[in-house]
Amino acid sequence: MPTTPTPTAATAGTPSVLAPYEDRQSALAADAVLAEARRIAELSYFGDERFMDALHVMLECYADDIQVDQRGLAIVRATVVRQLVNRARFERDLALHPEIRDEDVSDPIVILGMPRSGTTKTHRMLGVDPNLLKTYMWQMLNPAPFPGWERGAPDARIAAARADEPLIQASEDNPSLRAGHVYGAEEVQSDLWLAGLTFNDTFYSSYRPPSPSFHHYLLQRERPSNRDNFEYVAGLYRYLQWQQGGRRNRRWLMKNEALLGFLDDFIAVHPGATFVHLHRDPRVSIASFVKLTTEFARPLFDDVTPADVVFMIMERMSILMHRYLRIRDRLDLGDRILDLPYDQVRTDPMPAFRELYRRAGHELTPQSEALMLAYEQANEQGKHGAHVYSLEMFGLSDRIIEQHFSQYIRRFIDRA
Repeated sequence: MPTTPTPTAATAGTPSVLAPYEDRQSALAADAVLAEARRIAELSYFGDERFMDALHVMLECYADDIQVDQRGLAIVRATVVRQLVNRARFERDLALHPEIRDEDVSDPIVILGMPRSGTTKTHRMLGVDPNLLKTYMWQMLNPAPFPGWERGAPDARIAAARADEPLIQASEDNPSLRAGHVYGAEEVQSDLWLAGLTFNDTFYSSYRPPSPSFHHYLLQRERPSNRDNFEYVAGLYRYLQWQQGGRRNRRWLMKNEALLGFLDDFIAVHPGATFVHLHRDPRVSIASFVKLTTEFARPLFDDVTPADVVFMIMERMSILMHRYLRIRDRLDLGDRILDLPYDQVRTDPMPAFRELYRRAGHELTPQSEALMLAYEQANEQGKHGAHVYSLEMFGLSDRIIEQHFSQYIRRFIDRA
């Protein structure tokens, strides 16, 4: 049961032509977007009004500077409407089922690392463990069940994700995207999509679509705070856990690339978290991320090039990494984070995974370990094609990367 309109050929326009400002301003007018969400959800309360303030700023910034064609503009608008519909349904269910607030999500196993550093392999290998809860793409697109949902019955949100999410279709149709990352409705995926429902997180909300003005606003805003964002997303985790019959001796497996810069606020919300940090040389991983982000953005603007995203990536990842190093030292988190080199997760990850479970106090059963090894064997690197990239392809060099990530490279890369 779709929750938002899907862009069609009639609304797509010419893919290579940017939607003009007037069209962006009209399509992203806050009052119209909110009205459509109220009509679809048949509800009017979207939760904490502070996040509605963030929504208004986000839509104004999107109208000013996002690079989208007409089809991409329709996708962006439909995404915001879908997020609002889910917020409204979440608030309704909280009122009907106050026990949702009692679900315990305080002690997740958390995967850290810059994108393209082995985090996805780690996430999906660990994600086959039935004793861990995890975020599937279909859940994050619609964390709120559709009307008529029954626990244990086939969930219509899975089919809706396949039909409504252009990134899933692009992952099937675009070999360059699929070679870098598979986006499937039933694939375990980073919880960035949940953070998007805040309209206020410093990564997703200004990354898809890229909006420099909104990113700069988010770096300076004080309310809602980063901790407020994590509190809201923790509520969504409780909601998803409740939908799956409660905790039942399971804990959450989480991955969110933006956590690097905000571990202090995250730990305040999830005090029992156990962390594993994947480390890969940014002189390699940044080029891979530029290539993937270019293809990731293509459903929104067909003629996107690496030049459209490279500055955004360098700025964001450098800021996150410098914040991370300061927070890690200030909170003395070294003993709480399992540092895992990329080459180890690529060639022999199980010893580190066993240590991670030991630190978390969570049992790794022989059956779960066998499932992890079977996943690894069935999903060798390059299964979906070669992901070809280099710094030189994107006007970068080792010297530029070292300038932006020098401390991280000294501490975790060259030292190894």
